[in-house]
Amino acid sequence: MPLYKQFPNAEYPPLSREEIRSLIKGEGALRPAVIIHGHWIHVDELSEYKHKPINDLHERMPCDAAPFYMKKPAIFGKKGEFCYCDVEGADPSLKRKPGESVAVDEENALDWDVIEQISENCPDAEHPDLFETAPQEDGRYRLMSITPFFMWYQVKFQGLQNTLLDMYLEPERVHKLNQKRLKYILRTMERGVQEANIDGITVLDDIGMQTGPFMSKELFDEFYLPYYKKVCERAHELGIDVWFHSCGDIRELLPSLVEAGIDVLHPVQKYCMDEKEIVETYGDDLAFWCGFDLQRLFPFGNVEDIRAETRFLADTFWQPHKGKMIYTISNRIGDNVPLENYLAFVEEAYRYGSQIEQKGNGQHASPAYADKEKWYGIEATTTSDE
Repeated sequence: MPLYKQFPNAEYPPLSREEIRSLIKGEGALRPAVIIHGHWIHVDELSEYKHKPINDLHERMPCDAAPFYMKKPAIFGKKGEFCYCDVEGADPSLKRKPGESVAVDEENALDWDVIEQISENCPDAEHPDLFETAPQEDGRYRLMSITPFFMWYQVKFQGLQNTLLDMYLEPERVHKLNQKRLKYILRTMERGVQEANIDGITVLDDIGMQTGPFMSKELFDEFYLPYYKKVCERAHELGIDVWFHSCGDIRELLPSLVEAGIDVLHPVQKYCMDEKEIVETYGDDLAFWCGFDLQRLFPFGNVEDIRAETRFLADTFWQPHKGKMIYTISNRIGDNVPLENYLAFVEEAYRYGSQIEQKGNGQHASPAYADKEKWYGIEATTTSDE
């Protein structure tokens, strides 16, 4: 049952952790879950006038999980510090002239001889403050973010171009780096269960572009699938779920993600993948953390567009008597989204979502598909995962 006692002032009390687990497994739920606050929206990053309305909204309509970020290492540091690279003098910025700028892909780019000098236990999975931001238990599903996953762990050291090239040029070194990352993730998951009582983890590997994946399925299966599998296998042994984020069109890689054992997929990005096709093909294998379009509809639509899209998402992703749908945003929200649009999305997610199991899925159209000439012609805004 929803958490009425724990949230007596809530207009829509949160679903319990047991209900979220049931929804993910396809064993039924009262309504689609809503999990945004604290993960894809950080109110303190928005204009001050938005703080109180958004906080008041989530007081009335608390999200259905308690998400938190595991402590993030610094990129560079000294021996014994909590960081990704503890090699003295490795930070490329130390060698730049004042005011000198470089391309994003070169910002932290390191040579392999430097990467291989990084201490084996850096970052340290036994760090005492890994879970310092874990919230108090309140009956909700506890969702811990471990980022980056594998591909984007290497990107932190080498940039995107080198990461992709090294699958051809340095395959053994790529596998060695992935093995090190695997060791860290497995241990932090174990500690998360033991010390923070987590129910699931979110992991991030942006393996897709707007028009397709960064690599072929064959390369993904060789360099990443074995490590994804081991994470999912251990997570399921520990009794927790794996929530996976990737932007872009990853249709070609979805069979591999299913094979790996991913439980929840985020965001099924609009304009990149057809939502109905994805649900029809993978609805038995995955639950969907459905991301509201942050590139066009959210920043440029009006309130009615937002409400219509919210209904469309539930009609598309909600599976009667099973569940398997969680509302959220496609990425981290920025200040370009009008306040009234965010409020309308959350309110409609609860209002419409609370009726759909009893009344059945409707036939609401997405504004983006009803008027493609308008919405596909808008230049998409950029988003940020971190």
